[in-house]
Amino acid sequence: TSRVQFATEGGGQWAVWDRYLLLDGKRAYHIGNICNTCAFFFERMDGANDRAEIEETAADLMTGLASISDSAALRVGEGLPADEYSVSLFDVVPTIVRPAAANDYFREEQIELWGVESFYGVPHYPKVAYYRGQDQALDDNSLLFEFLVPLVADNWLDKGTVERYSRDLQEGKHPTAVALSVLDIKGPSDASIEHWCLTHYILDGHHKLFAAAERACPVRLLSFLSVSNGISTREQIERFAKSTADITGLRNC
Repeated sequence: TSRVQFATEGGGQWAVWDRYLLLDGKRAYHIGNICNTCAFFFERMDGANDRAEIEETAADLMTGLASISDSAALRVGEGLPADEYSVSLFDVVPTIVRPAAANDYFREEQIELWGVESFYGVPHYPKVAYYRGQDQALDDNSLLFEFLVPLVADNWLDKGTVERYSRDLQEGKHPTAVALSVLDIKGPSDASIEHWCLTHYILDGHHKLFAAAERACPVRLLSFLSVSNGISTREQIERFAKSTADITGLRNC
């Protein structure tokens, strides 16, 4: 009964090739393919037009969660697609990215590793402004990139609500956003470098995220990382969790 679902579609000789995130049965995002040597991408589709909040948790998330054992976190989990999840609660300082801007992953880091897409000859266009979190090197060959991708475009946001959350963040409060996340590990077959692309699809908390980006303040994020819907193994997800444990502490603005 979840409003959000994962879906796949075949292509060519592949029974499963493309992956999608659905909202209310419609495709909200194309979240890449199953090929681990193909470039990572996400692309907004027509179905990305609404939040996926759980009304019973709105007040708790507005105040902010302190633990993943909070009853509100459990209620959020009950509203997600049936799956196994790695759940985490952490603070992130989001940086807004406009497509083709200097900090756009698809213009910079992706081209450095894969080059320009051969057919179109231009960087990938995600059709949405998104956010970047904290990138880091996991080891000499593995680079972690963190993305926060909205279901609602920032030009749809209410200015007054953004300003209210901006004040809350400055006062040291911890309003919490919610994300359904996937980890895609990608790297060209002729290169030793892998990009560990952690993508948080924001279900609730778009105003909080935008306010944090404007203020360069940390916003709290409750992430449900799907074990079965990313291009990663359970062991790789466990390795990721251990590698990032020391940077995901809770902080005040």
